[in-house]
Amino acid sequence: MTGGRAIRAEILKLLSLPATYFTLLGTLGVSAILATAFSRQGVSPVGYVQAGFIVLGVVAVTSEYGGGQIHRTLTAMPRRITQHLAKMTALLVVAAPAAALTALAGGPWSDVAGASAYLALTTILSAAVATVVRWSVPAVAGLLGYYFIAGPLLHDRATFADYLPDAASHDLRALGASAVVLGWVLVAVGISAITFHRRDA
Repeated sequence: MTGGRAIRAEILKLLSLPATYFTLLGTLGVSAILATAFSRQGVSPVGYVQAGFIVLGVVAVTSEYGGGQIHRTLTAMPRRITQHLAKMTALLVVAAPAAALTALAGGPWSDVAGASAYLALTTILSAAVATVVRWSVPAVAGLLGYYFIAGPLLHDRATFADYLPDAASHDLRALGASAVVLGWVLVAVGISAITFHRRDA
């Protein structure tokens, strides 16, 4: 199987998961509700709805391990690095438009581009973490614990907070913060690819 066919197969696999639709539709609805609630304060709901994209990234990976689908996947595409990158690419293809719709629903308009990029990148980062962990509950718990507890606490107290993965959620228009998130994603995908390549399925 070529890389292009692997990407198409991964996209179809993602779109066949009920959890994909439940997560994205639920996140879109919550974003619209929060945008209405926060409209007078001018607060973006991205910091809250990122939870849905974190779950999406984790489920996209861990769903293969629950029913042994990973063995069939590796039989069809034994080149593990190619397979892993195909999954990340497919997830980005699915997450990016969903992130854009969520950002549009959540507003404000000036934050749409930054919010879309941040949510899509957070999805990929979550998938990379899930690849290393391989279990849904600890992966989701760890990521949510960081993004909703540790991250906000460090943002107000640590001098290095601007270089953490959730930096862009605090300033969606800052290109530097988006670059930081992209850097974390590239590192995480690299580590997860090496882990996936070396570890037994």
